[in-house]
Amino acid sequence: MNLFRIVQKRTNKSKREESPYRNVSAILLFVFLLPYVVSCLWGHIGEETETFINEVEEKDWIDRRYEVSLSENWGIKRMNMQEYLIRKLEIIMPQEEGSDLQYELEALKAQAVLLRTELWRLFIVNSYSVVIQDDVTMYNQDETIAVDEETLYEKAVRETDGIYLAYDGQPVKAAFFPVSSGHTRAAKEVWENSEYPYLISVECDQDIQADNYQSQTSVSKEEYCRLVQELFEAEGTVQDMWVAPEFTYDSAGYVIEADFYGHTCSGETFRNKFGLNSACFQMQWMDESVVFHVKGVGHGFGMSQYGANRKAVSGENFDQILEDYFFNTELAKIE
Repeated sequence: MNLFRIVQKRTNKSKREESPYRNVSAILLFVFLLPYVVSCLWGHIGEETETFINEVEEKDWIDRRYEVSLSENWGIKRMNMQEYLIRKLEIIMPQEEGSDLQYELEALKAQAVLLRTELWRLFIVNSYSVVIQDDVTMYNQDETIAVDEETLYEKAVRETDGIYLAYDGQPVKAAFFPVSSGHTRAAKEVWENSEYPYLISVECDQDIQADNYQSQTSVSKEEYCRLVQELFEAEGTVQDMWVAPEFTYDSAGYVIEADFYGHTCSGETFRNKFGLNSACFQMQWMDESVVFHVKGVGHGFGMSQYGANRKAVSGENFDQILEDYFFNTELAKIE
């Protein structure tokens, strides 16, 4: 590598001809100009920092314009939508220490949009006044402690400020659940003339990797007969009760309806009665008990939280994630 240098040639002649006052003039000029130079170099930096801080403090957050009321027997607690969403997000998608499942920011943003969408639906229906009944967890949660570093929950809510998911210009039914059976459910298979054409069956192969994808619940013969009798208001002997209802399944493997001697209930009602993780199950009969083999967690409609997180890990943004689960929808912003 060649190194080029600019060298000033010195001669004795230049030395001799230099004025004795030249250095003094240069020093005086430097002293007078120093404050101006410092101001030019550093003054704007300070102004930009101050302006940035003021912009953050004075930002007109859309979510803060709307108030949510939590109603309990002992009173009403009020908070703005932004605070509610941050708290709710932390409750339904906790970052548990030691857990393999740590939610990515983009998955949290997708969930924040769905929570805001449901709230916005309520605001529209109820003339922009929302009262949520018996939300004990939210009501009793400690006040948010101010910290220097913004949490992922705060970041997810603020970076999606005012954004909701819409179909034909209206907020969607923003359904979500923890883990699918391997597919989400199509609303039209469960409800005829469904109002939710965007809730279609979506393949979710990644959900199979979830720790709680499969579960088993064993119920004794005596307990099974008692629960069946209560659920279907049936009469008869224990032997009459010790049979399986006739189940109707959808394409994702979830029970739509259970029929017991002409008495029916939904698959969701049945699974809740027996404490099953989902309505996607098969029964195994033993001599004195029945074992339910269950896939997935939750009702199966809309967005799988586990699947959304896997998509975020693979690099999808929150808008792409929502597009995967909700057919023909679009993001909109609260005016």
